[in-house]
Amino acid sequence: MQPDPLANLKASLEPDARLLGLDLGDKTIGLALSDTRRTIASPLETIRRTKFQADAARLLALIAEHNIG
Repeated sequence: MQPDPLANLKASLEPDARLLGLDLGDKTIGLALSDTRRTIASPLETIRRTKFQADAARLLALIAEHNIG
């Protein structure tokens, strides 16, 4: 029987941590944010891709702002 990698993920998250979904495109990055129970995700924003450092900085800011695990 194979171990369940999602079980390991769930065990490693803080109780109220959210998940961030990424839809990586050539020109944009679509973002979706889960609720604190991690049962549903809703659109958050679309980042227009520019330089890697600017894109990464925006992602890190959103991670801190929304308690993303």
